[in-house]
Amino acid sequence: LLTERLFRMTIDIRAMLHRVVAEVFDESFAVTGFGYSDHPGLHGVEVRSNLVEGRTAVIRASYEWSDIFIPELNVQANMFDYDDVEEEKAAELRRLCLVMRAYLQGEGEIEKRRRLFRRGTNAVLRIKVDGLEWRLGRHHYVVPNL
Repeated sequence: LLTERLFRMTIDIRAMLHRVVAEVFDESFAVTGFGYSDHPGLHGVEVRSNLVEGRTAVIRASYEWSDIFIPELNVQANMFDYDDVEEEKAAELRRLCLVMRAYLQGEGEIEKRRRLFRRGTNAVLRIKVDGLEWRLGRHHYVVPNL
């Protein structure tokens, strides 16, 4: 167990997150990094578009999972990866970042669906990246397989 923990610590999730974000987002985006004092293994960035106003994305990564969240729509998606291969974790994180880049550039179709038990609507974002359709929702999401 101790050996497994030491091996897990060889992947610097924070550095990987910032490296992938720097590869995907150029100067057309404002990126702000943040951490969580109550969860030191969880790292995040907030990305805003300098071209399309009112769009924000939050990208977070931990050792076991990465997720994306759009605060103004209250939609999300996440991917789990329990392996110890940094290249695979970075590739999955890159896929999530590419979806957020497309959204921040003004792409995607936002649907409003009526709530079943309460007043109001929930948003669903449908967005195509590399020919694959992603659907992000409040409690449900679809991440296409490669």
